[in-house]
Amino acid sequence: MRTRTTTAALLAATLLLALTACSSSDPGPADPKKLDDAASLACDDFANGFKSALTTSARVDLANKVNKWAQDSITNGIATGGKLLATGSESGPDAWQTSADLFAQSCLDAGWDA
Repeated sequence: MRTRTTTAALLAATLLLALTACSSSDPGPADPKKLDDAASLACDDFANGFKSALTTSARVDLANKVNKWAQDSITNGIATGGKLLATGSESGPDAWQTSADLFAQSCLDAGWDA
């Protein structure tokens, strides 16, 4: 009796899994030209912290916060821009400004709205 119950439960679970797989709709691959959720969060964090990132330590902290999201993004320029932002955060003010400008432009190009 126990074997029959286990087999029936396994069959029911398999059927449920098959039905779930058939009913789910795959939206297809994400569009790298559009802002994905990770990019949106990275851009938001950047915009919210940029003005107060006046010291090297504050810039590094902001770059780390931004990169927590940026590296998960497939949106064009966001992951690369996040890496440049991290490099610029440890350099002087000019390098920081350049990398910040590039990251901000990547956000805007992807459709992020300030």
